Amino acid sequence: MATVVAAALAVALTAVAGLVGGLWAVLRWRRDVAREERDRAWSRFVWTVDQACDGDVGRNEVGFASAKAMYRMQILRDHDAVLGRIVLELIIGEEQG
Repeated sequence: MATVVAAALAVALTAVAGLVGGLWAVLRWRRDVAREERDRAWSRFVWTVDQACDGDVGRNEVGFASAKAMYRMQILRDHDAVLGRIVLELIIGEEQG
């Protein structure tokens, strides 16, 4: 009888450990995906600002068009959106009311 109880406890402990490990892996994966999305959004934002501030007329126009699209699409999220919106408004000369 003690062997059956010990085996049942071992199975239960293994199941709990597997569940906790799986949950931790999913949470970490979601955090990593969110970080990668934020990094990509900031990369596009920095590229847009670089192009918009370039002395070359062609690059400046591309940067302006990209800034206008980013402003309308609201690509940046959460706390990043505040700074991003300010910079994009300065570039395109619009202000969201």
